[in-house]
Amino acid sequence: MNEVIVTGFEPYGGFDENPSMKVAMAMDGKIINEKRVKGVILPVSFKKAFQVLMQYINPEKPPQIICSTGLDPFISALKIEKIALNIKDFQGIPDNDGERPAGEPIIPGAPLALQTDIPVEKIYSELIANDIPAMVSYHAGTHLCNYIFYNLLYIKQKYNWRTKICFTHLPFLVSQYAKISHIRTFTPSLPLDTMVKGISIIIKVLNIL
Repeated sequence: MNEVIVTGFEPYGGFDENPSMKVAMAMDGKIINEKRVKGVILPVSFKKAFQVLMQYINPEKPPQIICSTGLDPFISALKIEKIALNIKDFQGIPDNDGERPAGEPIIPGAPLALQTDIPVEKIYSELIANDIPAMVSYHAGTHLCNYIFYNLLYIKQKYNWRTKICFTHLPFLVSQYAKISHIRTFTPSLPLDTMVKGISIIIKVLNIL
């Protein structure tokens, strides 16, 4: 069974790339602290995304670390999330199935919010110490990133996992900025290598806890 899983999403919203997909692909097969990383690409679909992820997880013997990632086009740093909300709301840009949930619960009757128990501030400090732009966030949004984050925290609680669960939002790739710079006067972006280095550092920190 996989000891470390890194997830990313396929492209959506008219973009032909997604930095989280690129990061998950780049991380696949890496060995970090003697643990092999499995990169998993998730569909941008409320119906399918968590089902696809669970194909790689045995609830009775879960991985030691799950490090999920997703795109936030309005940031210029790796954004480490602390809290997931029991809300799915995708108004504006639909998911890749055309769905636009509006303020619906992810899991009816479950807590409104769940908080990760990993040391987010320690991860932030380690990233900054290694010259990786980073920030701490208390709100993972209401889109599919939050959906995956909430489901993982919920199932961890349900099965009493010891798995360390982290969600990190990523900015655009530099290559994406080159394609859309004529549309926006300023679009934050980072090189793929910087993002991969950052996620590797996060895994190293979680591994020694």
